[in-house]
Amino acid sequence: MDLYLSVEALCGRLANVRHDLGRSEIAFLDVSEEGEFGQGHPLWAVNVPYSRLESVMAALVPNLRCPVVLIDHGHAVAERAARRLHTLGYADVRIVEGGVVAWEREGRELFKGVYVPSKAFGEWLEQRYGTPTLQPDELLARRARGDDLVILDPRTPAEHRVRHVPGARSCPGGELLDRFKDLVSSPDTLVVLACGGRTRGIVAAEALRQAEVENPIAALADGNHGWLLAGLELEYGALDDQPSPSAEALAYGRQRARSLAAKANIPTLDPDTVSQWLADPTRTTYVLDVRAPRQYEASHLAGIRNAPGEQLLQATDRWIAVQGARVVLVDEHETSAVQIAYFLRALGWQTGVLAGGIAGAHAAGWRLESTRTLSRPINQVLTADAAAAVHLAVEHAVASAPEVTATQAAILIRDGASGWVFDTSADYLRRHPPGSQWANRAYLGEALARAARGEALVLFSSDGHSAHLAAIDLIEAAHRQGAQPNVQVVRGGIEAWAEAGLHLSPAEPGSLSRDQRVDFLYWAANRRNGDQQAMRNYLAWERQLPLQLQRDGSQFAEFVTHSPAYPIQGIDQP
Repeated sequence: MDLYLSVEALCGRLANVRHDLGRSEIAFLDVSEEGEFGQGHPLWAVNVPYSRLESVMAALVPNLRCPVVLIDHGHAVAERAARRLHTLGYADVRIVEGGVVAWEREGRELFKGVYVPSKAFGEWLEQRYGTPTLQPDELLARRARGDDLVILDPRTPAEHRVRHVPGARSCPGGELLDRFKDLVSSPDTLVVLACGGRTRGIVAAEALRQAEVENPIAALADGNHGWLLAGLELEYGALDDQPSPSAEALAYGRQRARSLAAKANIPTLDPDTVSQWLADPTRTTYVLDVRAPRQYEASHLAGIRNAPGEQLLQATDRWIAVQGARVVLVDEHETSAVQIAYFLRALGWQTGVLAGGIAGAHAAGWRLESTRTLSRPINQVLTADAAAAVHLAVEHAVASAPEVTATQAAILIRDGASGWVFDTSADYLRRHPPGSQWANRAYLGEALARAARGEALVLFSSDGHSAHLAAIDLIEAAHRQGAQPNVQVVRGGIEAWAEAGLHLSPAEPGSLSRDQRVDFLYWAANRRNGDQQAMRNYLAWERQLPLQLQRDGSQFAEFVTHSPAYPIQGIDQP
């Protein structure tokens, strides 16, 4: 089998999978680092950075028989990734010849940013279904008049706590139907969905409209960004309690979910069928629990990953990487699962809901388990960027090199070993052991040369995984040159160093160039930190995505839609 695949051949395979209705599948992965990926990538490529490859592949591409196609931004990163995947047991791995450069040279569309299919979907929804929007000044005027309205923030509680439109209530998008009646008591109340930028507010508003709630619904135009650009102030730090929904609210949510399920013909799958799918070695099946992290941690089906509904829609490629795969969603009441399945099906994913929810699966013999706390404490203070981050799940720990304690590492460095930090470049710039250097597995540079000479290297990373993965390549470099590898990983990384009372220092300004920071997306980087031009650039990028979709030839599935029975005065109708 030829290792390389032309752009034309790849596009043919992708088109076949998307039209095969589940008869074939493919994982199209961009193994560049996130900063490179965000500068331009094919729409349906899923970013799996080489620096984290082995630790996340089991979750993203669980079937070793699934065909995998890799693309990169040069420097033979895809070739290195292909070798590693063969080592892991993936049987069918190909590389796009010429990478992203060839893709663009052949006139194919490149998309900036991250989570692009989900962002483009939100913009398409607004254009296709005329999602009503409310301008910031109109919302302010309505509140001043004492109009009957409720503002809901469909982002995560962590993002809401950092900052939100004054008076907004936290209601994560995946819980909208379950919580709606507890938050909105009258069918005459205007409900305004306000997110950080545009698309999550649009999707949340459209979820309520598609579910045919009785209320007038609108998205706040441009969300927090639009509010700030209008010269208004956001509210910081407040967070509602998140009590369990009432019985009345749950019953209403189930009723609305049944309406969505009927519209989109969402299949309800019995646990035995899903068990058979999971055991099928020829196909990929994802089963995802779409509840909030704290509910998941208290009790969930063994072996099933958590993908909070609003996050799954916002960043689908953090959980699902195989086109043509089967996706099964589970919750307690078949409400959130149906709501999220409704939109995933429109995005092109073959999605169903586990019949009877968690209780039904447990009754059918699926085991329950609880998990140590994975989510952040509800009151933890985060930066806006940290709160908004959606991380790849690490399901396979790699131990490739001997580990040392922080104290032992300090002695090794004192005696001449060089220290290398494999955390993000942003983390390195904020603090690192004095004298240590930053590196990324995809671009090892001087660290690789030193390892090949058999010099002593001490590697740090907060999660442990990144350092061990880099160690694989460094040890191989030593072996290729006939040197004895002398690479060791600090157990616990930077945190262990700090806990041992050892000094950490920030980097000098300019110590890492823009070209070096391949993991950092510079484009619109400061939009959450008050940079108004970055906000405008970001909003303009979101608005132009439908045009890019047209040029790319991509489209989403149509809904049977509900239109408001009456126009809402003062609200924009696209």
